[in-house]
Amino acid sequence: MTAMPQPYNQISTSQEFSNWVERAIQTFDENGNPNYLDKQGELIEGIYLNMPNDLYHSLPALSSSGLKKFKESPPHYYREYLSGITTKRTTQQKRTLDAGTYGHELVLEPEGFFERYFREALEIDFPNALKTDADIKEKLSEMGLKTSGSKQEKIQRLLEVDPEIPVLDNLMEMNRLKHGNPNEAVIEGETVKTYGGKVGIDGQVWDAALRIAQSVKNEVQADAFIRNGMPEVAIISRCPITGMMLKVKFDWLRFDDQAGDVKTTRSAMPDDFSRQMKKLSYDLQQAFYCYVAELAGICIRRFVFIAVEYQTADFCQLFCLKQKRKANAERKRDELLQEFSECKRTNVWNSRFSGSMIELE
Repeated sequence: MTAMPQPYNQISTSQEFSNWVERAIQTFDENGNPNYLDKQGELIEGIYLNMPNDLYHSLPALSSSGLKKFKESPPHYYREYLSGITTKRTTQQKRTLDAGTYGHELVLEPEGFFERYFREALEIDFPNALKTDADIKEKLSEMGLKTSGSKQEKIQRLLEVDPEIPVLDNLMEMNRLKHGNPNEAVIEGETVKTYGGKVGIDGQVWDAALRIAQSVKNEVQADAFIRNGMPEVAIISRCPITGMMLKVKFDWLRFDDQAGDVKTTRSAMPDDFSRQMKKLSYDLQQAFYCYVAELAGICIRRFVFIAVEYQTADFCQLFCLKQKRKANAERKRDELLQEFSECKRTNVWNSRFSGSMIELE
């Protein structure tokens, strides 16, 4: 892996561009019918635009995330994708994942972001507010009011006497109501509460997402790279060796056949990101994406990782793989595709070490 040493647009022009955008079609036609399915409900190979994330993840085709999980081990793949067992994310995991998700959206598809979402207030935004039940009871006592009842009843009692008393729960709700009336909407299969049609985003997540977007904009090459192309381009291809359907969804696919992938990361320093790349198999992801694109007639001339650090510092760095690492990842990809195909055929997802005793140092 190496940091990008040359301008993003200095690429070989020995081949013609694929002109993939001329072959790309919308995921749904004007009547809302899926263009990606035939009359029998089978997937159709192609390049698709505006495919919702929940739909993409539901497609019965192997993704790079699936192949990376399979690389970990067949049992890990089975648990994640076939067992039906789900694990609940912790609040910290959710905040980290959501910051990356909304950061991606602001970087790649910022149009209408502030019409779709609003920032939820945080406790820190109201340092003088009454926060706990004990705070509210103490205030009621000071005012000579009854201190019994539920927390909401006590808040209501306070506000009836003095609507200007700063009570955190009330201030948080007022922040929501200023965007419009409450309602519900189904977004990517999940029912969420909306205010004026907008979805609230945790204040910490919102602030992090804005910093992510600003860091990319501040990095001249990164900002320039995310132009002359389209975001979230989905491709479905059939592997001629295994016969399996494969799918990818590029963060950014340029019209000159360069691809960009935005990665929020704990550290965008080269050594740290290289370790993260190895741990999370980003090189295998690149090999898989390039293969699926090639099957669709797109030869990816350069694949760029746009790494953004935001938790302990705010900056962006571009990376690309050296040829040797690319070649190794491509060999590993082909081995895994063959192994995955066999597991799928037999429906046996055993550990690669099954039937053996392993001696540990």
